[in-house]
Amino acid sequence: MLNYIDRKFKLDVQITFIATFISIVFITSTFIWEEQALHILSILVVLLPVIYVIGNLIIRGILDREMKDLRQSYDDGLLDVNDGIEEMKLEIERLRLENNNLRNS
Repeated sequence: MLNYIDRKFKLDVQITFIATFISIVFITSTFIWEEQALHILSILVVLLPVIYVIGNLIIRGILDREMKDLRQSYDDGLLDVNDGIEEMKLEIERLRLENNNLRNS
């Protein structure tokens, strides 16, 4: 589980780095092409939320996969416990019968 959290944190950092880098490039390019500054900043305003939305979808997929893994391991553990309980019931019944047989003999 910690591996997935670590992976999520790394993705958060990478997404933030990419968004910051793109912002710097676009803002710097507005100084180079002053007559196109409005268009460049308009593209930036649209591009940044898209980067964060895509990043959040990727992270959500990772978290969903982790939840499925946790549920599967919980279900497997629950099945193992139920099997153990059934075996214990059978063993108790067998010991009870042996005890009754020893008393009757």
